[in-house]
Amino acid sequence: MDDSDEPNLGPDERDLDLIDGSWERRYYGGRVKHRDWTTIGVGLGLMALAGMVLPMLLVFLR
Repeated sequence: MDDSDEPNLGPDERDLDLIDGSWERRYYGGRVKHRDWTTIGVGLGLMALAGMVLPMLLVFLR
């Protein structure tokens, strides 16, 4: 919040990226890095599953 007594005159240069759509172009254009937690969870789940199944297979193949 702004503590000044000046009236709010609407959007300024800080809001230009929201007004002209450049934020959406950057975000949906793949330039903003973010983690895909679903893929990370699937990868960890597959590693855990392989950690349980692989020792059973090694016991049976021995």
